[in-house]
Amino acid sequence: MSLTKEEKLSHLLDLMNMAKIDSSIQRIESVYIYKVAEKMGIDKLELVKLETLGIDKRSVPKTEYQIIPLFHRLLILMCIDTDIDDLEKSFCRELGIKMGLNPFAVTDIIELACKKQPHHLSPDEINTIFRRYYN
Repeated sequence: MSLTKEEKLSHLLDLMNMAKIDSSIQRIESVYIYKVAEKMGIDKLELVKLETLGIDKRSVPKTEYQIIPLFHRLLILMCIDTDIDDLEKSFCRELGIKMGLNPFAVTDIIELACKKQPHHLSPDEINTIFRRYYN
């Protein structure tokens, strides 16, 4: 998945905002965000700068095949601390819709993720739900 630097920073900021939504960032959430940043080629200093200053303009990839993995990461982060509250589900749903994903598919995927936990939710299962709404 080749994203622009702006898309990477936007995604990382989304993850940070998701982690903050329940007013307590767990260590496991911080580690997850750091590992995602590292995998994207964003160093720790740049991550701290992003958290402090934010970004001027949000940037989302144009294609669904690039957006769906970002949404999956949000699901993982939502469930990683095993304490899923309604604010997190709402944030994840709204962000998925802002990213251009089908609202019905987003809702179904969030419900399934809450039942299964997203680390058990495969990309194929997510894609199957999206295909259901596009056919």
